[in-house]
Amino acid sequence: MSSSTEPESSPPQSPFFRALQTDRYERQDHIRAYEEATGRILVVFCGPIVPDIITPFADAILDADTNIPLDLMLTSLGGDGETALRMASMCHADRAEFRVIVPDTAASAATLLALAAESIAMSSTSALGPIDPQVLLPHRDGYYPAKDILAIVDDLDNRTRENPQAFELYAALLADVDAVVYQIAKAAIGRMEELVPEVMRLRCPPPSDDQVQQVIKNLQGQAMHSAAIGHSRAGELGLPTQYLAPQSEQWDMLWRLHTMYVVLRGASSNTSVIEGRRVSLIRERS
Repeated sequence: MSSSTEPESSPPQSPFFRALQTDRYERQDHIRAYEEATGRILVVFCGPIVPDIITPFADAILDADTNIPLDLMLTSLGGDGETALRMASMCHADRAEFRVIVPDTAASAATLLALAAESIAMSSTSALGPIDPQVLLPHRDGYYPAKDILAIVDDLDNRTRENPQAFELYAALLADVDAVVYQIAKAAIGRMEELVPEVMRLRCPPPSDDQVQQVIKNLQGQAMHSAAIGHSRAGELGLPTQYLAPQSEQWDMLWRLHTMYVVLRGASSNTSVIEGRRVSLIRERS
């Protein structure tokens, strides 16, 4: 008989190693408790949606039994649309039911990923965003809305035509945006109109062409990239939302888990976290 006081569901570690990773194992214990209470598998993803998270994300999804419905708790300001499509395809592979849970914010490419789900669970704290694509500006080491890049370039081009003497001043304002970035931004906007139908048709059953086009129109019509779309508005825009009351037992479990990730990530939006009942990755992006 073992004298260990660790939960039977916990994988075996040495006492000292487990002590060092107490917070990690506490989060995974919460994930297991949620799974036992709901009969659903839970995978948590927090952070930017970028190509180098594909392998660790796949590790978590491949660890999930495809015969059991999958919940993805998603917190992200967005990133790369092609990566979002790959993540959505993994979540749906050989699985009949996939749900996205948004405890806080899932914007841009994260909203695109959510569109693949049969349902999007939201509460009073939840917000989706427009699906305007993002473009990486290497000199700024971050992703920026493609439509804003086009707007800035077009505006400065018009100003230069009106005042050619100010060309050098305006050119300095575009130091981070060259012709290649401009073309990438244009291509990204065009590609997004292809990505939305690809992602939405992963659903079981897939939506009609009219429903897809309506969602594209609605989610690209927001004025700003930072526009917040709450659960009521999301339903009005044609998204398959599911409202979970803040006082409900299921949302309480999810919210308590979410707060652990908020503490873990602190003020950094570049920290990526992928966790399930067995898989755990925490990566700080420089």
